[in-house]
Amino acid sequence: MIVCLRTVVVPPGWRDRYLAWIDAGRAIRQQHGILAELVCEPADPGGDSVVVTMWPSHEVFDAWIATPHRDALTSSEVHQAVSYRPITRYEVTGGYLNLPGLTVHDPSRNPPDTPQEPS
Repeated sequence: MIVCLRTVVVPPGWRDRYLAWIDAGRAIRQQHGILAELVCEPADPGGDSVVVTMWPSHEVFDAWIATPHRDALTSSEVHQAVSYRPITRYEVTGGYLNLPGLTVHDPSRNPPDTPQEPS
């Protein structure tokens, strides 16, 4: 598995549209193998955002970069309004994900397609 990090500058007034654009592209990205995409904003206002994506392999990520589906997403007005820094790739060599823990303290964060466990 690989993780890709990219710093982005989202212009004032574009944040909500940018986050909606990320959500709107979820299905097509998942069809091409993405495992996760997180948009991280600095705790103190004024800094750049960071986009973290996870992919099964370099080959799957490279295939996504080469697809016309990606080109269609990047030609959008929202994508063009955001400034993107270079992508840095990392190999995942250890660690873990606690998927149930992502929503245990904030149940409102359950995505609609994720069933909740009974109490």
